[in-house]
Amino acid sequence: MSKERSIATLPLDGGALCFHFINTVNAWRGVNLHEYLGSYQEMIDWCRKVDILGEAQRTALSHYAAQNETAAVAALQKLKRTRETLYQFFSAIADNDGATLSPAILEKFNKALTNALSHLQFETTPTGVNAVLQRDDTDMMAPLWTVMKSAYDILTNEEHTRIKECETCGWIFLDTTKNNKKRWCSPLSCGTMDKSKRYYQKKKEKAEE
Repeated sequence: MSKERSIATLPLDGGALCFHFINTVNAWRGVNLHEYLGSYQEMIDWCRKVDILGEAQRTALSHYAAQNETAAVAALQKLKRTRETLYQFFSAIADNDGATLSPAILEKFNKALTNALSHLQFETTPTGVNAVLQRDDTDMMAPLWTVMKSAYDILTNEEHTRIKECETCGWIFLDTTKNNKKRWCSPLSCGTMDKSKRYYQKKKEKAEE
């Protein structure tokens, strides 16, 4: 019996918050069997799963979305469009460090990044001055600000050669292995699936000889 697909069972194989967000579809390659962000509430459930925004803000946004259903639907569609932009952007990075990146995708990425970072400010804390994102309980795009900050951090702090796209499903992940030769988001799921396909393909070719 297959496991029910939901936010609760969604694997976090991306290695970074922005990649976890990209990976909220079952697959970018082949047939996408499941959309994990089917409603704005599921977006909030995802925020809770990856522990961003804080419970008070998550609850406030959930209530605001319930009271403004039309706006919530529009916000979710915009979040999904930006998710696709992020996938296309990082897929190009994984392929050749963006050498063939579409100017249109780069423009969309930069626009989303600029908007997100405009909400970044510094505050004094007991441990010193820290950068934090403004809290807004009525802006349903707020989860994206944290996602885009993660994308900025990855691009500025990590080697781009460690940004990979799973050969089987197309999920984006950060390769933290010592030899930097990881090919799948998960060796247990996509790795096993890929090896099985190769095995049966070889078996078929041998039978046809």
